[in-house]
Amino acid sequence: MKNRGEGKDKMNNKLGGITGLRGITACAIAYVFHYLILFKVMPVDNPAVERIIAAIAYMTLSASDVFFVMSGFLMAKKYSGRVIEHFDDYIVPKIKKIFPLMISTAIFVFALENIGLKLFGDYPLHADGGDVRYSLTALILNLLGLQTGFIADGDTYAVNGPSWFVSVIFICQILFYVVERCIKKQKYQNCIFVVMFVIGLVCIIVPIEFPLMYSCVGRGYVGYFSGVLMWRVTSRIYDMKQDYYIFFKEGSAIIAYLLAALFAYISLKNKNSGVTSETYIILLAFWICMTFIVVYGSISSRFFGFKPFVWLGERAMVIFLCNIPTDLLLVFIDKYFELNKNYGATDVWLVHIIISLVVVSVVYMLDMRVVQPLIKGK
Repeated sequence: MKNRGEGKDKMNNKLGGITGLRGITACAIAYVFHYLILFKVMPVDNPAVERIIAAIAYMTLSASDVFFVMSGFLMAKKYSGRVIEHFDDYIVPKIKKIFPLMISTAIFVFALENIGLKLFGDYPLHADGGDVRYSLTALILNLLGLQTGFIADGDTYAVNGPSWFVSVIFICQILFYVVERCIKKQKYQNCIFVVMFVIGLVCIIVPIEFPLMYSCVGRGYVGYFSGVLMWRVTSRIYDMKQDYYIFFKEGSAIIAYLLAALFAYISLKNKNSGVTSETYIILLAFWICMTFIVVYGSISSRFFGFKPFVWLGERAMVIFLCNIPTDLLLVFIDKYFELNKNYGATDVWLVHIIISLVVVSVVYMLDMRVVQPLIKGK
């Protein structure tokens, strides 16, 4: 006979798996996708490795969406069976947790890119659209957390590119709060979450170009509210004690494995056809399946719950927000001292990763031990 403690431990393992998946994904985005976009090269020395790197880079084109799915899932779990608090108590802790790092990295990137413009005649790291991205207007929007989804799509106004995610996740969290607070019956809440999911699909497919309806915001709606619905639909399974539910969970995980493989195959098969709205929808489906797999699959939850992966996952937001500033500083030093580093060399890539993780460790420690206690008045 199973006891409640055993069920709780298993759920904790699942959530550890989610944290591990978040860590692996953050590293794939930072050290493959962003590296390839910013430096236009990767350290590859044979065709097989090149194909693997190309596949990872393409799949992580929409890897940020897995953070939306996870956030929606965990938020729905947190408020399952309890009344949501007042808005200030709900949103202020989230702002205090993310905004200091988001704002400080934005100011750093803004300053160093504009200094680089004066010294080198061009923005050192990310010159594409720099006149807009590193403008005073963009900086003000970033300080307010309005860089994405309000006056432009994507990361156009995101001084620190990856921070576009923060604006969208806060939009989703506020919508979740409004539904939880204003609609009492769960079945009506679920209907609204389904509608938001559909609106997200429409925003991805149709370029509406309107505040809160941009394509990137649509990706947030689809990912976040699919995560909410995933918890709402499946949470009862954890309360069941019958043995056959184990087979149901493992069977559903196997189906999710197959679907994830199918979506990955379709995406990679069509990767040379250009990036379209369908590309993002297929990749979103892949990341939704990956989250489901980590929650339900016993083997996958143990794998992604491996302690080094969880360690990275706990620092995923720091990896996300500190990657571009670290890259920018390295490139600035390279240009200033005319080192002419070969970013396609394996040793340069590995040193870049090591330096980045050292920066992440230091920033995370300072945030947890200094910034957060100071903000909370401890």
